[in-house]
Amino acid sequence: MTPNASWDYRRALEELWNRSSYERGLITDPFGDAARAERGLARMRALLALLGDPQLRYPTVHIAGSKGKGSTGAFISSAATQAALRVGFYTSPHLHRFPERIAIDGRPLSDADFAAAANVVARTAEDLEAASPGSDPVSAFELVTAMAFVAFARQGCDLGVIEVGLGGRYDATNALDPVVAVITRIDLEHTAVLGTTYGEIAAQKAGIMRAGVPCVSSPQVSDAQRVIERIAADVGAPLSIGGRDWRWRGTWDAFSAVGPWGAWDDLRLGLAGPHQTENACTALAALHAVNAAGIAIPETAIRQGLARAAWPGRFERMATTNREIVFDAAHTPAAAAALVETWRDARLPENATVILGMGADKSPRAFLEAIGPITGFLIATRAESPRAADPEAIAAIADEMGIPNDVHPSVASAVLAAENTAPAPLLITGSLFVAGEGREAFGLAQPDAVWRALSDERLPPHETPPTA
Repeated sequence: MTPNASWDYRRALEELWNRSSYERGLITDPFGDAARAERGLARMRALLALLGDPQLRYPTVHIAGSKGKGSTGAFISSAATQAALRVGFYTSPHLHRFPERIAIDGRPLSDADFAAAANVVARTAEDLEAASPGSDPVSAFELVTAMAFVAFARQGCDLGVIEVGLGGRYDATNALDPVVAVITRIDLEHTAVLGTTYGEIAAQKAGIMRAGVPCVSSPQVSDAQRVIERIAADVGAPLSIGGRDWRWRGTWDAFSAVGPWGAWDDLRLGLAGPHQTENACTALAALHAVNAAGIAIPETAIRQGLARAAWPGRFERMATTNREIVFDAAHTPAAAAALVETWRDARLPENATVILGMGADKSPRAFLEAIGPITGFLIATRAESPRAADPEAIAAIADEMGIPNDVHPSVASAVLAAENTAPAPLLITGSLFVAGEGREAFGLAQPDAVWRALSDERLPPHETPPTA
């Protein structure tokens, strides 16, 4: 196949737009049956085969879980980078621009490289679709996932750190053959797709396990742990679990950890919060497995990597002349509880003005119950996403709970409204999209002007663009 040199970043985003929708973002059809999802994973494997299986040209770490995936991946990637390895890190969604999802050595793919990868993968997808008329087309998430695998192979990555998009078993990333599978803490999330119990959701996450490939898991509630242990035994995957096979003492700014890597003292993290210690220890267990696979990442590099890890939008703090602002992508009740714990650990005043926007599939009541102890005033809003919950519905629940509140139609307008509230700390939270738009409102980043232009051209007023 000869690439088309006329492709640029806009053309790449047009391709993603054309293949994006709510229903077809992460797996073939998140509301379809298992057979349809299996066909989607088979299509992903067929696409990668036509591309020459780029995902098999470098060793990979595969990370599933409900929360902590990004932070755990950031710790692993940072440690490997400190060991002078060339590291590809694939995450989703992005804060501001699509290329953030495909990072090499901590830097998003350039627009030109993003377009080049999109060109190759899209043309291959067209060949696959032409050979199977009547079958479902390659989705936007499948396209971006394949683009990441192609980009990491083309740029000679020594290690790929790959985050699952949704679930695990049927996710497009599950075409990998990793050196270690990682399962971070499981929570009740995406219940319309993954199941309504911890055990059902754990079964989807544990679908990334492979026979003979070590799997490391963060500590889990008992129902989730039982399922993970059963599937590991059925598959034949060596399993180690936090709290059982490794332990830690202390918190993110000074802790010790004992596990298969040995006993390490005076560890420090670049990401704030007591919950990050759990994520870091899961990363330590994964890095031990990476070392066992023959990919050398020494202790000195791991220590430096943990201390230098950065992950925007995760308890990210900035100060203005009259208040402190925190951006945090917490989107589940458990993540909100961890946010409150981190807030108190930072000794911030517990009367925050909270700008909150959530996904329509999340529970505002449970989230508000968790975040309530530090909330002085609530501004309900929504991100520019078709999956966003109605802010009026969030406000109605806040009314029932006795939380003073207001409603604004966008994160930007909510930030302006917050200027008229008491000079308490400002917390912007509820989803990665909300945290990202909050960062843009404060000038920490620019929105994707090309994607916004496409939205303005192709959507009627008041509609939101599709997500990949």
